[in-house]
Parts: sequence; C-alpha cells; structure tokens
Amino acid sequence: MKISELTKGQLTEDIVDKVLYEGIEYKQQSLDVAIILGSSKAHIYRLPYAVEVYKNGLVSKIIVSGGRNIGNANMVEADYLKEKAIEFGIKKEDILVENKAMTTWENMKLSRELMIKNNMFKTCIKIAIVTSSFHMRRSIMIAERVFRDDGVNIVALPGEDNSTRRTTWFTNEKGRVRAIGEVEKIIDYVKQSKIDDFEII
Repeated sequence: MKISELTKGQLTEDIVDKVLYEGIEYKQQSLDVAIILGSSKAHIYRLPYAVEVYKNGLVSKIIVSGGRNIGNANMVEADYLKEKAIEFGIKKEDILVENKAMTTWENMKLSRELMIKNNMFKTCIKIAIVTSSFHMRRSIMIAERVFRDDGVNIVALPGEDNSTRRTTWFTNEKGRVRAIGEVEKIIDYVKQSKIDDFEII
C-alpha cells in the first residue's frame, strides 16, 4: 500500500510506526553539513546530537534553522540555537544561521539558499537533517525534494524527546496526537505533490 492510499481513519499504531520510524536511524559516518531544525526545545532534544557528531570530527559546518519566536528567550529559534551551540562547544565560525523559516519546507529551502550564498555545494556531499525522530520522515523527504538537483545525499540524524520516541509515542496522549498528526501531514504533503509517494506495506 502507498501512503497516498491511506485514509486518516486507517492510522493504526502499526502503520504510524512504519511510516514515521522504520529505517530512521543515524549510521555513523562523515558529513559535510548538519541542518538543525528549530523548535522551542531543539536545544534540549536536537542540538546535543549535532554537537556530539561535531566534537567527534564527523561534521564541520552546522546550519541552525528556524524563525519562530521562542517566548522565554525573547529571540527566534535559530538565533537561540546558535547561542546554545556556542555554549556547547561549537565554534562560532562553523555555524550558519537561517532565521526566517516558519515551516519545515522553508527550513530546507532557506537553508539551501544559505548554502548557495556561501558556495557550500562545491565540496558538500552529505547533509544531515537533525530533528525529532517522529518528524524525520517528512523532513528527509522534503530535503530530498529541495536538494534533489544539488548532487548531495541526505542523512537522518534523529534526536529524541520523551513523548514521541518510537518506544513511547503510543503510551501517552501528547505523543499519540503528535505522531498521528505527523502522519496526516505526510499524507497531505503527498497528495499535494510536495513530497514523493512511497510504499509502507
């Protein structure tokens, strides 16, 4: 069955698991750029994974992306992530900031524009997308669409929060709402031709 053939009433736990989590894992490898997608808690659940890869010498440039306001910090996601990344040990000169994106699509589109502006595609072969694991499938598929003509490979570098892990999303109401809602977004994106259709069963 293809994702486009699913109705929202067919979203069993097994199907949600397959759509969101199956095959989504990071396999240690050298990367050229890591794009960290912003959220109010990205500095807790996403940034540390990129920092670890950076400190292990597996990636040299970090793009922080996100233009939504973080109320408690009185700044937008990307600017806050940059501040935290420097605190965590990433060199300022290795961080690029994309602070306008309001959607996942814009995260990718505007990060690509930033990379073009900085002539990064001359040497870039692998781009890691850093986001929560439940959000990774759609993020990867958008990235593959946006970067498809740039000769790069897209790699998943999933972070984890407490409520939407593969092993916990179905055990709590918040996790269920977010995971099922994410699959519904994927279905809508496929039907709108924003991402490619794919087999799930």
